[in-house]
Amino acid sequence: MWTVLLFIACSNEPGDSGAAGDSFAVDCDALLVDYPSARSELSGVWDAERRRMVVFGGDTGVPVMCIPEPTFVDEVWAYYPDCGSFEKIEAGDGPRKRGRHATALDAASGQMVIHGGRFRAEPEGDYTLFDDTWALDLATDTWTKLASRGPGERTNHVAVAHEGTFYVMGGNSSTDGAFFIPHDDTWALDIATGTWTELETQGSPGARLFHAGALSPDGTTLYVYGGGDEGAFFGPFFGDLWALDLETLEWTELHSGNGKAPLGRIWPNLFALDDRLILWAGHDDGSLGNTNEVWSFDLGSGKWERQHRGDKQTNDAFGFCDFPADFTKPEMDLPERRNAGAAVLTDDQRMVVFGGKTDCGIINDAWEMDVTTYAFTNSSRATAGEVCLRAYQSCSSMCTP
Repeated sequence: MWTVLLFIACSNEPGDSGAAGDSFAVDCDALLVDYPSARSELSGVWDAERRRMVVFGGDTGVPVMCIPEPTFVDEVWAYYPDCGSFEKIEAGDGPRKRGRHATALDAASGQMVIHGGRFRAEPEGDYTLFDDTWALDLATDTWTKLASRGPGERTNHVAVAHEGTFYVMGGNSSTDGAFFIPHDDTWALDIATGTWTELETQGSPGARLFHAGALSPDGTTLYVYGGGDEGAFFGPFFGDLWALDLETLEWTELHSGNGKAPLGRIWPNLFALDDRLILWAGHDDGSLGNTNEVWSFDLGSGKWERQHRGDKQTNDAFGFCDFPADFTKPEMDLPERRNAGAAVLTDDQRMVVFGGKTDCGIINDAWEMDVTTYAFTNSSRATAGEVCLRAYQSCSSMCTP
C-alpha cells in the first residue's frame, strides 16, 4: 500500500520555459524536497504564469474502518508538474481550516478564489459551515478576504470564474455529516467589489451537491454534471449533464445520463475543452464505488464515450469495509480509484490530479493525463492510500501486505 517517493529533477536553463509559449522558467533545482501528507476534500487551480498547480485546505484525517476521522488543514501547496516536485506556500493569514469548499481561478486578476466549506475540531458532532470568500494572489502568494457573507453557509458546491466574476451553483447547507440540504441556486460575485448577486436563471438542473462543474474556454457556459440530492449519503446519484448560458442565464440539459453514459456519481472532476468535456473519477452507483474511469462528452454529437474503463472488479466484498486483496484488478497505467481529489487542466492540455479519497483511505500522489491521447503519467508516487496490489505482489487484504 505504501510506495517510495521519487522526485524527478528538471534541468531548465535560464530562459528555457519548459513548455512552448511560456515565459516563465521553473527552476526545478531550487525547489526544496517537500511533500504534502495524504488528503482529500481539497481543491485547486492551475497557475499558468508560474506553471504550477496550487491547492488549498482539505482533510488529512485517515478514515478508520471507512468512518471519517476529519483533521482539516489550512495549508497551501504548489505542485510543479515539469519537475515532479511540491512546495509548501506560506501565504500568511487567510481562510480558516476547512474542506469541501468551492474554488476557481480568475485568470483576469491572477487569483484563486474560494467560498464556503466546513470544519469540525472533534471526531463527532455538527460541522461549522462557512459563507466567507477569499482570494489568493498567485503572484504574491497572499490572501485577501473578499466578503464575509455571500450565498449562505454551504459545502460541496461548484465554482467557476471569468473576467472578474466568480460563480457558484448548488451545494449543501446541512451541518450534519449524514444528512443533506441541497440547493439549486446560482450566484455571482464581483471580485473587485466583493458584491454577491443571486442570478435569476431559467430552468434548473435541480438541487444537488457533490456535483462537478466546468467553464467553457470562452467563458460563456457553465457545465454541471452529476452529484446527489438529500439522499446522497447512500445514493442513487445523478448522471445528468447540464449547461448554463452565462449571458442568457438559461439552463439546457445536454444528456439525461441514460443509455451509453457514465454511471451516476458524486465528487468527480469535469473539464471543458472547445469541442468536448472530460469526466474523471468520482464515486459511482456501481458495486465498485470509487472509480478511475475517464469519459469524454462530444459537444457536437451530444454523446458520451469511455476513454478508460479503469480497474475491474474481480471479487465481492466480505462485508462493510472488508475487502479481499483481489477485490479489483488494478489498471497500473491509471491512478488509483478515488473521489474528492483536486484536478486541474493546464494551458498545455494536460489534466493534473492530486489527492482524494480511496478504498484504502486518502492519497497524496500526482498524475498527469494528456487530454489528446488520454495517456496517464505518474509523476509523483503515493506514500499512502493505494490498494496493496499496486505496490506488492502478496497481500493479506485489499489495503494490507
